[in-house]
Amino acid sequence: MKLNKIFTSLKSQIILLIPFFLVGCSEATFLVNSAKRIGTWGDEPIYKIGTPYKINGKWYYPAVDYDYEEIGIASWYGPGFHGKKTANGEIFDQNKVSAAHRTLPMPSIVRVTNLDNGKVLPKVRVNDRGPFAGNRIIDLSKKAAQELGFVNTGIAKVKVEILENESREHALANSGNKITKVESAEVKEIKKTEIANNFEKQKIIKKEKQKSRNEDFDEQNSILSDKQLAIQVGAFTDHRNAKSLTQKLSDFQAYIERTFVNNKYLYRVRIGPIESLNLAENIKKKLFELGYTASHLIVN
Repeated sequence: MKLNKIFTSLKSQIILLIPFFLVGCSEATFLVNSAKRIGTWGDEPIYKIGTPYKINGKWYYPAVDYDYEEIGIASWYGPGFHGKKTANGEIFDQNKVSAAHRTLPMPSIVRVTNLDNGKVLPKVRVNDRGPFAGNRIIDLSKKAAQELGFVNTGIAKVKVEILENESREHALANSGNKITKVESAEVKEIKKTEIANNFEKQKIIKKEKQKSRNEDFDEQNSILSDKQLAIQVGAFTDHRNAKSLTQKLSDFQAYIERTFVNNKYLYRVRIGPIESLNLAENIKKKLFELGYTASHLIVN
């Protein structure tokens, strides 16, 4: 009889603890999932820089940085996110080469070198946010980790370098309607002495790039001045959602543009035409302040 009472008491305590355990699990899952999906708006993949955000008490500041180069720890992710949306609205495929980065624009193109074995992925598409664990600097897809030879160890010391020309091309191409694709290049293997020599070469190249950067910026502004500019605030498959957003943005004279994508209608909410790039940037800044952080420039 005494044993039965003890068993009944223990059973009731376990039942009481289960909800707390489940809540803890759901919070952990939410943290991981939200960390990979920072601020998409609507149903369409977009080119995105993003606004400052906070994860685990730490602030991150997304920005364009064509001088980006960093050495640190890489990890990889896959099964739990396969088939889900990335932070800029693309569909994550663990069997393709891609990566998550905490601050680079999406998409950006980077070169990743495994400093432990010398293997190099010449082109990796950054289209997600992360990693947010420890001192890791990049989270690669399962396929990328396999190519770089660290899928079994889970982490590796790597060097990550942004490819300026490719990333600039994507920024300009994707400021329109469609996200362009990049095919992953073949994995190469280089000696560690060559890696050290490349560091010195990159320093010289960076100095030369810096001299011409202002000229490139002026040329880009000149090209854009001949185009029709608009800002896309959202894209929806449901016309009612697009109409609701348009009404909220009535002060900006927003309008709806309908297009047919992947066998369905898509309703894009846009503001324009806008006379200049400076005015477009000011409007986009105001939209960001109002919470429309996925707003981006459209060049027609």
